[in-house]
Amino acid sequence: MIESFVNAVRDQLQNQIVSGGLVLAIVGVMLATLRNLPARLWGYAKRALIVTAVIDSRNDLFNAYIAWLNELPYGRGSRLFTVIQDNREGGDDDQTDDLPRLLYSPAPGFHLFWYGGRPMWIQRDIAMNLQVIETVKVSALFASRRLLEDMLEDVIRRAYARMADHTMLYTIDRWGESWNLVGARPRRQIASVVLDGGTSETLLADVKEFFARRQWYADLGIPWRRGYLLHGPPGTGKTSFAYALAGELHLKICALSLTNPKLNDQTIADLLQKTPPRSLILIEDIDAFFVARDKQDTRIEVSFSGLLNALDGVAAQEGRVVFLTTNHFDRLDKALIRPGRVDVAVELGNASAGMLRTMFLRFYPDSATSIDRVLAGYNDKSLSPARIQQALLESDDAGHALRLLGLA
Repeated sequence: MIESFVNAVRDQLQNQIVSGGLVLAIVGVMLATLRNLPARLWGYAKRALIVTAVIDSRNDLFNAYIAWLNELPYGRGSRLFTVIQDNREGGDDDQTDDLPRLLYSPAPGFHLFWYGGRPMWIQRDIAMNLQVIETVKVSALFASRRLLEDMLEDVIRRAYARMADHTMLYTIDRWGESWNLVGARPRRQIASVVLDGGTSETLLADVKEFFARRQWYADLGIPWRRGYLLHGPPGTGKTSFAYALAGELHLKICALSLTNPKLNDQTIADLLQKTPPRSLILIEDIDAFFVARDKQDTRIEVSFSGLLNALDGVAAQEGRVVFLTTNHFDRLDKALIRPGRVDVAVELGNASAGMLRTMFLRFYPDSATSIDRVLAGYNDKSLSPARIQQALLESDDAGHALRLLGLA
């Protein structure tokens, strides 16, 4: 059989048309290879001589790198630059007018600069499809990969150093697919949130113990997760306490709204699987989800079973704490608040006499006498902490605050 095949091929090669066509094909392949050879050689040479890192705007590193670039002499003096208005808090303390701060940054395009005595360049591009994605390619000539790694690690160190005394706040992006760092708030002292009795200390100790017992959970085969529910009337400090707790323990906050129309069972499961390390997931006013579900709001695509699976399903992320808040405890489904999903439930009520006294003395330390006189007739739990704080902020002395609250 093989001999027959070889004879057939030999006969075909003796045919001038077939052999001529074969020669032409071989020559064509050789010419095509030679024509592409310079481009391939140039590609190999670039890989050997130039090291490049690619960063895009879907990564938090992108904003950190742009901020770092803007601080370089080249970034501050670039003759091709973009200008945006900075509406964030924390402008210059010496600024006396109401004009917004302007931020300047090298614009999309090619930029050459020096770093560490070595020429480097960036190519900044913007692509618009279903998403607007900005990309920066950072390149260096005759450099090792380690140079760019060290530079990017320096970028991250500087970014985190700027936020050392801040609590980083993440929300979901406009497509509901990933967490975006949207800002950083100055860390709030947990003592700044006045709660009744030893509530603050108890919750703080519980969360600290959770993070310290990772191996204990692993040894027992228990998922390393912890859920908390803060419930009570509006203005009792539920959200404020969550922020203060995150600041005290240097946790990041991932704020999530279940009524976001971009969320569905799959996206919420994905989001809760990839929260940043040491995060406090804050789901506020969770009762609104049940109200929307009862009204069959078609904009809400998260199902109740999808929520439960995201919180404690097989694929749920470990090493994170979830804080739920609600003004209406009675509206919550019992399946949500069972042990294992909500491990600790705490009611935060209106201000007791002790809370009222503590809040007044924080603002007016010398007002103990007048406050103690008022407390004798104070109707316990009649005022919310939010209302008391507002009166204190609007007053120049304790007497004025007491009058605003109807206590004097």
